Amino acid sequence: MEVLKNQLKILTVIIVFFFLTFTSFNIKAQGELKISDNGNLIVSSGTYLKIPGNLTVGSGISGVFKTDGTNITATGQLNLNAGSELFLTSGIFSASSANINSASTVTYDGSDQNLKNWSYGNLIIAGTGTKTVTGDAVTPTVCNNLTVNNFENVLNIPENKALTVQSILTNNVGVNGITLASSSSGDGSLISYTSNVEATINRYLTGTRWHYLSSPINSAPLTLFNTNNFMWWDASMDWSGSGDFNPWKAYGANLENAHGYYYYYYETTIPYEGEMNVSDYSFTLRMNSSGDPDYQGWNLVGNPYTSVLDWDAAVSGDAVPAGAENAIYFFDDETGNGAQSNYIYYVPSYGGTYGIGTEDADGKIPMGQGFFIKTNTDNIVLNFNKNYRTHAVREFYKNPSNEYIKLQISGGKTDETIVRIVDNSTTGFDSQFDARKLFPIDISIPQIYIIGSDSKITAINSIPKIEENTIIKLGLKAEEGDYKISLKDLNFYTYDVYLVDNNSNSFINLNDEEFYDFHYSGGQNDEHFYLTFHSKTSDINDNISSSKIKIYPNPASQFIRFSNNTNSEFETIKINSANGKIVYLNTHSESINEINLSQFSDGVYFIEIKLLDGTVYRNRIILKK
Repeated sequence: MEVLKNQLKILTVIIVFFFLTFTSFNIKAQGELKISDNGNLIVSSGTYLKIPGNLTVGSGISGVFKTDGTNITATGQLNLNAGSELFLTSGIFSASSANINSASTVTYDGSDQNLKNWSYGNLIIAGTGTKTVTGDAVTPTVCNNLTVNNFENVLNIPENKALTVQSILTNNVGVNGITLASSSSGDGSLISYTSNVEATINRYLTGTRWHYLSSPINSAPLTLFNTNNFMWWDASMDWSGSGDFNPWKAYGANLENAHGYYYYYYETTIPYEGEMNVSDYSFTLRMNSSGDPDYQGWNLVGNPYTSVLDWDAAVSGDAVPAGAENAIYFFDDETGNGAQSNYIYYVPSYGGTYGIGTEDADGKIPMGQGFFIKTNTDNIVLNFNKNYRTHAVREFYKNPSNEYIKLQISGGKTDETIVRIVDNSTTGFDSQFDARKLFPIDISIPQIYIIGSDSKITAINSIPKIEENTIIKLGLKAEEGDYKISLKDLNFYTYDVYLVDNNSNSFINLNDEEFYDFHYSGGQNDEHFYLTFHSKTSDINDNISSSKIKIYPNPASQFIRFSNNTNSEFETIKINSANGKIVYLNTHSESINEINLSQFSDGVYFIEIKLLDGTVYRNRIILKK
């Protein structure tokens, strides 16, 4: 009996609609509105409908709901069951949420409509005008199948909006049927799996500067570019380092998938028109067998897709062959000076580590972006898999287990370097965990870098651990001038981190002071600075700053004295300089209560006191005369 009442209620609502098909009314259903299989409900133009509950279309076979009305609101959930159809033609349609079966169909057949940010089954773009995607990288618009019909139609994906087509994409309109926007504020993003689908993929380029770029369509014609300023990098040639332009060559063919190119032009937007790249691609990495191996094997590759390429996913998926290095290198022509510009570095997550980069690089390679990768073996293959695509979402890599320091040198222009703790790394160069340092031609851009135990220089260096008096050498290359070194970011919260200037015997605690100000005489110096560390809490019994042993004054200028409130005498006192050298050692120190430091240079020192009972105390001394 209750079922019959509900059916009569629904039938009454339908009769009212058809009776008032050309009249403007605000009609309220008295409960959930259900359209049965083979049912067909059309809300006519000018009609207002409020459903104080769920709107359910079909029972798993068919059912049609078409909105020509001005304002249709379901206060509950929209349920589109298998085989059902929803036509959104005009007016405003809203529901509190949507549960859409993958075998249902939603058709936008009006003009100039915004797509609901739903997870669709079959999505059909019909009618006329522009249909605009509203999902973003965090919550992209998703559909199982997508069809674009009618030559008056265009499916537009604006800047920073995202669409994923999980199965079949059909574009019956051609290159004008699907467009991805691009501007200084960002790019549209599309992930699909159907080959031979045409679209227009716009790539905005800032003006009067060089760009590393790649093509998101198959066989992009060179006529899109000013060929006087379009080059490729021949990795098989010998390269002698910064200032050697020999590997750069003029280019004269259609662009190849997954290849990177070098292009200079005024501010413009490149309209790539053609078949979108959706497949797996490979790139053969080359290396010249002669010359310095540190300068050979640099290959310019590119993201071939219409979305972001996730380098962390690529490395985790074994895209990088054995014999090549994991780090990637971007060219940052921020000033428009071409070769007189700097580099950005990124080391991906690998073996359970986290990815990290300078200038906040996060491994999300933009659509149309070229980048360098280095191989140490000739003729091996880098593989790009379509599953490495993503809609860019910024990852937050700072968590308690990710310990790193990011330093910045500034003096008009800036540069950065990073040191981090990574299990299974070494104090030398690690091809999986580190990024080499590339120097720009223009020394007006100051350069700071790390020198490993093997004397290799790196922009990002990973080490296995930090201990008391660990030394990390920093190199500097710049012209003469005044500079500042500051802590750009820090995640070493259990350590005091000291920047020590070897030239002036001065230092700062980077945990406490904002920056170090200095004058540099110019050139390259691999001995100018170093970092050293001291634990804030000792893990060997009590700290020397405890009430049992006191050291004073500290900071000191000439001498230090001790007060010993333990039950044991001193056996050994050892003092190390910040670079680890022992500068004072007394193995018979039972009666010692003062040490003269006048012969020492200003700086940070570390003292270790061993008692006759075997207890060890440690702390630092700051000497400043």
